[in-house]
Amino acid sequence: SFVLTSPYRRAMKSSPHRPSIELLFKRGLGSAEIARRLQISSSTVRILRRHFAGGPFILQQNWAPSHGSRSTLAVLEAHFPGFLDKNLGPASNPDLNPMDFSVWGMLEGKIAGKVFATVDDLKAALEVAWASIDDGYLRRTVNSVKKRLRACVKARGSNFEILL
Repeated sequence: SFVLTSPYRRAMKSSPHRPSIELLFKRGLGSAEIARRLQISSSTVRILRRHFAGGPFILQQNWAPSHGSRSTLAVLEAHFPGFLDKNLGPASNPDLNPMDFSVWGMLEGKIAGKVFATVDDLKAALEVAWASIDDGYLRRTVNSVKKRLRACVKARGSNFEILL
């Protein structure tokens, strides 16, 4: 997944592709081409383009296997020269990903104890839970990343939770 910090966060919650979409738009690609490259619907691209409005953002990638595929890396290299390579950070460290160290736990807590008949029911419950998360909570979570990064460096990439 991609994590995005932006003044437009609320409008952009719906797609893990939102940072890539904005960067591709800035490079002059149209909705159909972006949708083809990212394998998402053109309508989603158009909606996200409206909400971005050229605002600032920071892209963080978790380097899931599909995000490191040759085709994805080729798109990144072609359209985002100088993108941050996966070798620049600790490999798959959930303690540095706000979605992993904070948000998923909150979402799980909001749906805990409920039984879902279908995957679609679970998705719907998660969407409701996501929409109910307070913006202040998300800001505090994102703001805690700097402290976590410093602790990770101090621990030389080892377990740093005790330093927090």
